[in-house]
Amino acid sequence: MESRHSPEKSPLRLADVRPDLVDEITAMLRESHPGDPIADSISGLPFHGICRNYVLTAPEGTPSPWVIVLEREQEAVFLLGVDPSRSVVTWVDVVDGRDAPIAETCQS
Repeated sequence: MESRHSPEKSPLRLADVRPDLVDEITAMLRESHPGDPIADSISGLPFHGICRNYVLTAPEGTPSPWVIVLEREQEAVFLLGVDPSRSVVTWVDVVDGRDAPIAETCQS
């Protein structure tokens, strides 16, 4: 008898939604934090939506006690929230004035 289970839908990745953002963040991390494995993790981050102008790469409310500031010409471009293990980016704040072309999706 053949099973009729529907395949589970894969969650969207940030790279699927905003590949330009992923490329830029990865390049800036590699330049400012050489050898840090967090740069290699950016392309695989899940996309959990936009909430209060933050691009969520973890569920809303995930602890993020560390912040990485990525700058270009001494001006902040991105702020990255990092989890307590200092190995997972949980949110991205684009602070250089560009608009995120994605609608807000948080439930708060």
